[in-house]
Amino acid sequence: MNNNIFTKNKFALCFFATSGLLGLAIPATATAGVNLATPGDWETSISGSLPVFMVASDHDNSEKALRVQSGFNPANINFHVVAPKSDAGFTVSGHFQIDTHLQGSGVQDSGLFESRVANIQLSGDFGTIVAGKDFGVFNSSAIGDLGSQRGVGWLGGGADTANATGGRIGTGYVYANFNPQVKYISPSMGGLSFKVALINPEEPQDASVETGSPRIEGQVNYKMGTGNGSLELWSGVFQQSVDVMVGEDTFGYNMQGIDVGGHIDIASFGLTVSYTDTTGIGADGLYGGSIHDADVDGTQWYVEADYVFGKNTVGVSYGEGSQDARAADSTKGLVAVGDVDNQLTMLFVNHQMTPQLRLIGELQDYQSTVQNDYTAIVVGFQFDF
Repeated sequence: MNNNIFTKNKFALCFFATSGLLGLAIPATATAGVNLATPGDWETSISGSLPVFMVASDHDNSEKALRVQSGFNPANINFHVVAPKSDAGFTVSGHFQIDTHLQGSGVQDSGLFESRVANIQLSGDFGTIVAGKDFGVFNSSAIGDLGSQRGVGWLGGGADTANATGGRIGTGYVYANFNPQVKYISPSMGGLSFKVALINPEEPQDASVETGSPRIEGQVNYKMGTGNGSLELWSGVFQQSVDVMVGEDTFGYNMQGIDVGGHIDIASFGLTVSYTDTTGIGADGLYGGSIHDADVDGTQWYVEADYVFGKNTVGVSYGEGSQDARAADSTKGLVAVGDVDNQLTMLFVNHQMTPQLRLIGELQDYQSTVQNDYTAIVVGFQFDF
């Protein structure tokens, strides 16, 4: 790419310059939640985060842009209310999240608010039952990477990305999404735990479809200490059926997948690897995007290495999302699907300036067979409470 904001050499120089600037900030520790005065044995608290990023990007066959915008996480505030423990030995709590976004160019003052979380939780020695709207299960551990989860990641809308950005959706994992569900979370059993959920199905919008059953998602996690570090392993599965009406004919297909991954910390070094294989989901990493994804085989994977010193974290992350070509099936009204490959390389740095304020720097190089390639420099802040 000849018209990039920076050459490959400048890419590295800018990253280390950003690391040095962030290192001048005052080190501190993280914080969590604000408790509110509550009568009796009730507990009430609020928590949230306000991320703000300045993104300078250069898009092939498009434009150069400088935008102030949201990152992978929108601005959010969470309300938590915990009732007194019942005589039966379990605790009931309610959780509600309100989110808003820094809009892209041309979408100002829209007043867009959404609720990603609204659920009731029953917790006890048996584990936790969640009923309502919550984060998905499949690929949820993969989404916990440091690079994209704390920062910006893929600019899904190009130079004028509105709402939250894409993280590693389509270049490392399938998006777990926030949907109404009933979920069970087991207690830890010697480091081993699992989740299983019945989740409202996603429906492709480019055809008349029926989804008579929920999506089933499950995940197993294992965590253990390693002397001077820790190890976490995970694996998950999901399945959802879709019936498509084409005239008077009907055909069905399954969206399904499996993922495996792990994260290890040894002293100051960390390494995360994740691999996901799906059918019925394309390289974009989104559920139910199109009926033309029926029978398409997709893969998502990424590798991320990080190093922590004091209150600073620096790292490098590379990942891909791809799908295999499939011949057209005119009897089902499906068009041919070609090979797709998306790649995202990120260099990132985080510094905890105060217990509540984190400074973030990020450099990106994105390449795709179906979207405009781009490079980007990102500098931002996130206030947590």
